[in-house]
Amino acid sequence: MGTVITTDMLAIITLCFTIGLAKRNLVINHDKNRVYIAAALITIIILLLEIATLLLVQHTNSSLVIIHRLANVLGFALSPLVAYILLNFNLDMSIGHVQRRFLRLPLYVNGLICILSYKTGWIFYVDAYNQYSRGDLFLLPTIISVFYFTLIIITITRNNLDYDTDDKIIIIPIILIPILGTAVQIIFPDVICLWASISVSLLLYYIFLRELQFKYDPQTGVKNRAAFEREMKRYLKNDITAAVVMFDLNNLKTTNDRFGHEAGDNEIFYAAKIIQASFLGIGQTFRIGGDEFCVICREVNQETLDSVLAELDHMLNIINQNRTSKITLAYGYAFYTQEQGTSIYSTLAQADKAMYTHKAKLKGFYGRRRDDED
Repeated sequence: MGTVITTDMLAIITLCFTIGLAKRNLVINHDKNRVYIAAALITIIILLLEIATLLLVQHTNSSLVIIHRLANVLGFALSPLVAYILLNFNLDMSIGHVQRRFLRLPLYVNGLICILSYKTGWIFYVDAYNQYSRGDLFLLPTIISVFYFTLIIITITRNNLDYDTDDKIIIIPIILIPILGTAVQIIFPDVICLWASISVSLLLYYIFLRELQFKYDPQTGVKNRAAFEREMKRYLKNDITAAVVMFDLNNLKTTNDRFGHEAGDNEIFYAAKIIQASFLGIGQTFRIGGDEFCVICREVNQETLDSVLAELDHMLNIINQNRTSKITLAYGYAFYTQEQGTSIYSTLAQADKAMYTHKAKLKGFYGRRRDDED
């Protein structure tokens, strides 16, 4: 018991340190940073509750029964929440509200049964002498947690936009650690290691996310030039059909001169977010230059691409209604397949040429040299 408490205390210290780092340095973006910190904080609360129950069970004082029961109710009710939060961290933003509500249902069921267990003893039982025993539904919170962790692995496996194959080789074993800890605790009931294993998983997850962040542009939150070059090389090695879409932010120099560089940075940020939102679930967005972006889409047809770009233009029109400095994007695309006998970089050049043709149309003329354009 003393060993478990010591392990839990070390896990709490480690997570507090990790939370401090996460507050100093964003994990991918503000939203995901909050999600990660929430998961770590809830884990700390559960670890504290676990320590409390281990200390309470050593006493036969009947006056401690209520506190002991409440600590178990809260601990078991919160148990699946960490895995659920991490699942939301990895869920595609295109997942609808109905699906998300369905995913929350096991949490509600578990919470209700945990509350009822205060009297019924379904999940746990603390008798009048403050002695603890497991109920018939003791494994319910654990099963729900494993369900969520399994969904996380499935989500990561299917996510080719945020994670490369080598990323998945690292992150999937990290997510498997809590599942392994759960299996050990079920097979050997006297070995209490579940929350220590989750703490280790969260620490390794943070380290992985920090490493993953080297692929992202800090200003816009989309992937950077280094990640773009890495993605392009994959198309040199594999027989993959793709569409390459080039974007250029028009009139950035004019915005900087008239409204200041802060306004220009604001345009770059929102341009990136608009492109990323438009191609969500379809392609990866990269910032490859100061005001240039590229989206690489796998296995997409021209009809879909034209529809996405039309929706992007519509989104820009809506946003620009409330902006002093208007955001205008020139774009062009080209399709790549190895059967054509050309490289992905040739396709990129074709998309770039198409983008400058569109840029000239937006400006109302043709033939101007690139050096003269914003």
